[in-house]
Amino acid sequence: MASQNILEFVNNFKREKGLKQLFEIVLDHTIKSLNKENEFRVSLTLVGLDEMHALNKQFRNIDAPTDVLTFAFQEADDIKVDEFTDLGNIIISPEIAKRQAGEFKHPYLREMAFLFIHGLLHSFGYDHMKEDEAKEMFELQNKILNSLPFDFYTDIKKVKKLLKEAQNQAKATYSNFKVGAVCLTKDNKYHIGFNIENAAYGLTMCAERVCLFHTYALGYQKEDIVSLSLITESNNIGSPCGSCRQVMLELMDENCPVHIFNNDLSKRLDTNVRELLPFAFTDEELKA
Repeated sequence: MASQNILEFVNNFKREKGLKQLFEIVLDHTIKSLNKENEFRVSLTLVGLDEMHALNKQFRNIDAPTDVLTFAFQEADDIKVDEFTDLGNIIISPEIAKRQAGEFKHPYLREMAFLFIHGLLHSFGYDHMKEDEAKEMFELQNKILNSLPFDFYTDIKKVKKLLKEAQNQAKATYSNFKVGAVCLTKDNKYHIGFNIENAAYGLTMCAERVCLFHTYALGYQKEDIVSLSLITESNNIGSPCGSCRQVMLELMDENCPVHIFNNDLSKRLDTNVRELLPFAFTDEELKA
């Protein structure tokens, strides 16, 4: 679906390529997460350290570059230019973003998305000068970041190779339908699984569950898992069974990306756990 919001993107830091699509996703998702009904426009500019330093010195009396600056219109929800509400201007330093991504040990694109969300929240009046305001803003920006429909971690080319290797190890003695799975964790380690069948069919284990149980057996937890990928022997894109979807919901974050491939890897579905199992039964129902 085409964006209903406008991102005016200016890249003065010429070494950065291909970021506009990510920023458009972030803009739309942030506005949706804030339950805003207007259509918005925002200007986003990437600058080098010297330019960021100069902007800070001129407008904030800070003699140093910072990661992000927001020049927001007051009461953004009420400032309309033609049919759009103008959020103002956000400035990001890719060099500082790269350094911070290394410090926090997460992907550079995730840090860039984080900084853009931070700037957008400032545009809507959120601040972090006081402790209670900071708590609200930081919790909200993390919630938006963690629910973004974007996979920051998975190397799809590597996953394709590992999926074929996993599929070839499948013990599909009775169905002859081999399935492979690959689970990626935040430490950039890929864990494989495959279906293992049994003459007592109820004892058969699907590739998704083998993969996730294997990952947990190595000491990883829900918050460590960043994606799950699958391949089946079908010419069409397959789909996890209901049992696997329920296990995935409990052992993975509901927004965790899931990539599903057909047998020759020519078709791919990008989805997530929640989309695979809407109206799920969770531990919240047990507590109700």
